[in-house]
Amino acid sequence: MELPRHYNENRLVLMVQEPTVIFSYWELSRGQWEFLGEGRPLFLRLYTTGSNQVGTVLKEVSLPPFTNDWYFRDVLPEHTYQAELGYYGPEGEFYPLLRSNQVVTPRTRTVEGMARFLKVKTVIRGDADEDTVENQGESTAFWEGYSSVDLPHKG
Repeated sequence: MELPRHYNENRLVLMVQEPTVIFSYWELSRGQWEFLGEGRPLFLRLYTTGSNQVGTVLKEVSLPPFTNDWYFRDVLPEHTYQAELGYYGPEGEFYPLLRSNQVVTPRTRTVEGMARFLKVKTVIRGDADEDTVENQGESTAFWEGYSSVDLPHKG
């Protein structure tokens, strides 16, 4: 069974990738695209929110056509973020179409008893009977990403 390319939903999602990187993706329904019409540029805004929940625009991106994801780099650790996808009207006013979930970026320093993230490289074996990478030939693949590791608690 093949997954559909689109779900015909209006959705904007933020995901923390690293303490200083946030990934966003979105989908607009067919009806939303029809409302917008052709050629209207979309903008993605990233807000940082404080304890009073008032958002301050941190970054704004004019999106290239046919874009449905974006990375925000160099964001601050230990901050709360939210995004909006929208367009500008003829008088220069911003009209938001979608608002994302809120995310909190983790701290960059290690704290006793907390989890930290390490970059790992994993061998994906093509044949369960093979014991070594050398014996696997072209069926060997590698995955790189981040994995959490619990720090020992000193008590």
